[in-house]
Amino acid sequence: MPMVATFSLLMLLGVTMVFRTSLLRRDQAAKAQLRQDYREREEAVLRSLIAVFPKKAIACMKAGYATSDNHTWRAIFDEALTTAVVEKSLPDAAVAAMGLSRVRRGDVGDHAAAEAAGWITSLTGVAGNVTPGTTAYAAVFQGPEFAGKVPPLLEAPAGLADADALRPVVHLDKIYTTQATGLLADVTKYSRFNLIPYPNIRFGYASPGAPFVAKRNWWAFSIRYGKKVGQKKNYILSLYEVPSQLPIEAATFADIGRHEDGTAWGAGITIDGGVYADSLRMNGAHGASRIAGRRSIDVEGDTSLGGMAVADDFDKLGVRERMQAELGTSALPVALSANSGRVVFFPIPSGPAFLTRPSAPPTTWDTYVGGGRNCKVSVEALAMVSIDDQTPVTLRLRFKNSSDAVSEVILRRGQNWPTLLEAGGDAMPFQTELTNSNRSCVTFYPALVDAWLQSNGGATVAVNNSYHFSTVPEADPLTVRPLSSPPASVDMCVIVRKGQDLRPFTQGLSIMAPLRVYIGDDLNAVPAPAPPAGSGLPEGSLYYPPMSIFAAEMRVGTTPFIRPFEHHGQMGSLLSGASSTWRPLDMKSGTEEAVHSEGILADLSPLRSPAELPPVYQMNWLVVVEEIPQN
Repeated sequence: MPMVATFSLLMLLGVTMVFRTSLLRRDQAAKAQLRQDYREREEAVLRSLIAVFPKKAIACMKAGYATSDNHTWRAIFDEALTTAVVEKSLPDAAVAAMGLSRVRRGDVGDHAAAEAAGWITSLTGVAGNVTPGTTAYAAVFQGPEFAGKVPPLLEAPAGLADADALRPVVHLDKIYTTQATGLLADVTKYSRFNLIPYPNIRFGYASPGAPFVAKRNWWAFSIRYGKKVGQKKNYILSLYEVPSQLPIEAATFADIGRHEDGTAWGAGITIDGGVYADSLRMNGAHGASRIAGRRSIDVEGDTSLGGMAVADDFDKLGVRERMQAELGTSALPVALSANSGRVVFFPIPSGPAFLTRPSAPPTTWDTYVGGGRNCKVSVEALAMVSIDDQTPVTLRLRFKNSSDAVSEVILRRGQNWPTLLEAGGDAMPFQTELTNSNRSCVTFYPALVDAWLQSNGGATVAVNNSYHFSTVPEADPLTVRPLSSPPASVDMCVIVRKGQDLRPFTQGLSIMAPLRVYIGDDLNAVPAPAPPAGSGLPEGSLYYPPMSIFAAEMRVGTTPFIRPFEHHGQMGSLLSGASSTWRPLDMKSGTEEAVHSEGILADLSPLRSPAELPPVYQMNWLVVVEEIPQN
């Protein structure tokens, strides 16, 4: 009898241990599944966040950063949560269609959106707020949990530092003020944009860790997804303001490597760096090390990018993984933004409006987008010879004076605007002429403009460094034609001459016009003695003053003679969307003849420093969210 009792107790104890082990395993499995559910929901929220954020930041700028429930951080998080479908992983309609309406849900990751919103807080625990990466919140980032783990701080404009925690503040005057680690150019000279490391992401606008010209706005926040087993994580949402800087860059369909007549680019065309377009077709790399697209990339034949052979099947299942294994990194030399994870690349819309200078007062967003309205000097034709001869006889010039106010001078033929053949005409930076095809033009002489500005009370060309040319039909409707798009043969044009030496333009030169622009002479062909101090450029580097031209059309020369075309720097387009095709090196002469491939020498290279950024440029936003490492 004692033996039976002992044996029974041992059997009971064994069954109890097995049962206990089974319960523990089930509990562990349940918690693991819950954590996995939370991770998937968290990933969905973060991806939704970077998709929602840009339009809310733009809305905030258009509202002048004023208080509004439409663009607060809480509104941004709420929309991200709704987009990520945090309330139910499976909609009620789908549950009913599968006949599972009476079945109890086992998805414990489902939560009410209002409850989930309470799990997103600033680093100090304020729900619906963030902790901006600005000097006003430096104390928060000096603790051991964040010290050395966050990017350099920016300084927010006066009056907007506190607002940045409530709604996103992206501002031209949000600047670097401290020479922190990772800022490779002197912040006292390059406070708005600096030379900073490219983030470690798959989207290959640049190589991870490589320096590029940008400003990094960032905001930190915490997420605790779940009450009990949900883990608290801290994140940084970054908005990189990225001036257009690649050798070739466009927000439209770019056809790289072939001219319109089907001939391939010549050997004189090389690309140093990357290429970006909304969609693009590559016919040969021409030295490019990476290509990135938003919608699609078509690679014709085998192309070598950064030493790796890339074909049109680069995005197929298994091919991308093989390339990543060969390179030992997920950052490939060819990338679509759709495959880049928690990343959104957003070219700021420009289009033909970028070339205009509206008379209406600009909003904060309008000023930020820039273009013609931000040019320091405006040159407007107020009267022409006749409606059929659009040669200007009256020009209105507005420019910055030495007091940083705007001065105005009106030039009239026969009064204070001598022709080239009249006394004083050879000192005027603005003249008129006809091209060989009888197009009426205003001629701009950059070499003469500095002396003329100063003689008329203006600031030097270090300040007056951007020039916008246009007509004002309402000033004299009987002689001034409204502009056509594209420009008509009777429209006024602009010729640039005597611009070989631009060294007086120490801050660069930009020329803009919703017109045809002719390059009449060599332009910006004399290098500066040395690169600017603190620019981040190596000592001894060849440096030219930065220059940009934005025009409705551009021609090389003004005569039937097809001049060789030599270009060093970047090329871009104002076209947007996939419906237009842009071929970067389809150049034409002054009489519409194509500049043949053998006559083109182009060394296309990226910006190396903020010192190479011209006064007027296009802008992109790169939005990234990443976790702050925990100890």
